[in-house]
Amino acid sequence: MYEKIIKFKLENKFFNEAGYLDNKYIYDWLTLARKYYLSSLGINTDTLGNYGFYYADNEIKISIKKNIKLTNTDIYIKTILQKHSGVKTIFYYEASIDGEVLLTGYSSHNILREDSDRSVRMDRYLPKWDQILKDVVNNEL
Repeated sequence: MYEKIIKFKLENKFFNEAGYLDNKYIYDWLTLARKYYLSSLGINTDTLGNYGFYYADNEIKISIKKNIKLTNTDIYIKTILQKHSGVKTIFYYEASIDGEVLLTGYSSHNILREDSDRSVRMDRYLPKWDQILKDVVNNEL
């Protein structure tokens, strides 16, 4: 299974006055981890606007296993592509510090036309991307 891990340096600005992680940063970190994962496959979702499309979040679920306390360390976010149907793509995330998993998450995404809220079939409009994602899911990459 193809996975990518991205490291973020924990800084004081990410924590509240009590010394715990302010959860508003988690979404941003997962978004960056997903972009890093896709770019490692040669997929740049930022270019979709050039073709009249945009990358949309459908659903994001985050489960916090343990609150993250302020320390001078790094957090690692592992990203795995779990499913790709040609329309919807689902990712799984694990965030850990020193090998201890502190949160897990799932997110689903699709590509929409800029002039509509309908999902597009990647095999029709972005066949190279579709094939790369299918190969990853099928462990062929």
